[in-house]
Formats: sequence, C-alpha cells, structure tokens
Amino acid sequence: MNRRELLAGGSIALAAATAGCLDRLPGIGLDVAFETTDVDLPVGEPPEVTVDGDTVTARGTVQYGSSSCGTVELAHAGYERSQSRLDLLVVAGDESGWSRACTDDLVERGYRVTATVDDSLRRVSATEHHVFGESYSTTVDLTDW
Repeated sequence: MNRRELLAGGSIALAAATAGCLDRLPGIGLDVAFETTDVDLPVGEPPEVTVDGDTVTARGTVQYGSSSCGTVELAHAGYERSQSRLDLLVVAGDESGWSRACTDDLVERGYRVTATVDDSLRRVSATEHHVFGESYSTTVDLTDW
C-alpha cells in the first residue's frame, strides 16, 4: 500500500466516523438535545421558541403517518458562526422500510429541542415539516431585544 492510498483511506474513515456528529465535536460550539413529548401545542401552529441566555428551547407538535412506522425526529441543528444564527429542523420521519407493513393512521407527537450555543446568538429559526408537506416556522430576531 502506498502513502496516498493510506491517506485517502484514513480521510474517508474520518469523514464516515464523524458524519452527522459535527454538533458533538469540540470547537463547534453547539450542544443539542431532542426528545419527543406528549402533545401540548396544537398541530398547525408554528413552533414555540424561547431563548434564555445561550440556551434555546423549541417546542411543537408534528403530525406523521402510521403509528407503527412513523416518528418525529430532529433532522438538522446547525449554528452558523458568521451570522450568529441557529437553525433547527424537526420532521415527520418514516421508519417503514420496504419489507414492513404499516398502519394507515395519522399520529401527532410533541417534541422539545434544547440547544446551547457557546457563542453569541442573533437569530434563531425553528421549522417543522409534517407528513403531507405542511411546514411551520418561527424565527426569533435577537437584535431587537
């Protein structure tokens, strides 16, 4: 094995090992926790976003298809340092796979995302994507506070 093959293989392994985990790497400055909850906010309303210092909490309710195969998941949590902006995306997920039969029902599930940023915050956006394509967003502009 020559040196180039070794370096290329190591780079691919590093990229694969850290894929989807950038919020957990030191120096990025973002710590995120996601949990599903009981429904306490109506479907069709934008997410509720609160900011307390460097901690952001987003809550809402997402409708998804099939109580046996669907789920609610955090699809994206990203902090853009150059704009001091935090973006959160919660979606209706599908865990069916092609070999599994699913029930034909609609389900609502609450969620809570808590994010702590090690840097300044100027804007926070939280977006929900529901099963039939509806989306609801809330943006908090902290420059007005």
